[in-house]
Amino acid sequence: MNISLVRLVPIAAIVALSVALVRVVAAADSSPSPAPAAGASAPAAASSAAAAKTVNVKIENFAYSPDPVTIPVGTKVVFTEEDSTAHTVTSSDGTPPLFDSGNLDQHQSWSHIFAKAGTYKYFCQYHTYMTGTIVVK
Repeated sequence: MNISLVRLVPIAAIVALSVALVRVVAAADSSPSPAPAAGASAPAAASSAAAAKTVNVKIENFAYSPDPVTIPVGTKVVFTEEDSTAHTVTSSDGTPPLFDSGNLDQHQSWSHIFAKAGTYKYFCQYHTYMTGTIVVK
């Protein structure tokens, strides 16, 4: 048995739990925000940063697109299934896999937040020639 694989599962669980804890603490922060100056608007950079936190990948024509995808740590990737045949998004790493969408039928979506830097390879369990890569920096 490969010891490094055994250690990945608890680390992935700790990362997921840490992300959830940060969200709970952020939601519980009830301190008021300073009011913007009269006539001031939110900086464009702030809205761009928020938009960069979600990336969409289509599952279409028996392929993941775009592929590969390079994202910053903490980005949510939304996979949307457009084929009439069911597919999955299943990590090639780990036993059990680091992530697995389960069965996705046409027009269904599934998302995963990539909380740690690294290269994540994935495939469709039904069509193993369908592969993709997420690079998290």
